[in-house]
Amino acid sequence: MAQSTFQIQTYSYYNWSSRSNGKTNLILRGSGGQTCSVWFREDPNAVLPAATQSGSYYSFYYHHNQLQHLIDMLRNESPIYVYFNNDNGFNNSRISTANEPVGEGELS
Repeated sequence: MAQSTFQIQTYSYYNWSSRSNGKTNLILRGSGGQTCSVWFREDPNAVLPAATQSGSYYSFYYHHNQLQHLIDMLRNESPIYVYFNNDNGFNNSRISTANEPVGEGELS
């Protein structure tokens, strides 16, 4: 069982050619060398694997139709965090903002 978090400093994403699945991959990096690979399933009804952690490397899984929401968050929100939590056998991992005041706007 584990819990960990890091603030995302940079990201990149790929749309791979000539693959039958796993065509899109989002890479999130923290300042301490952490990397979270986000994998997307094209079938919106597919059961997603649980998020995993191995040292400072994380794998998260989303449906492909969630990609635009994640890219929008990365482009327009700050700060953004990777939260890994699989305590008590319940996977509660996520990519999210922290608590933000209502109507604060974003820094440019």
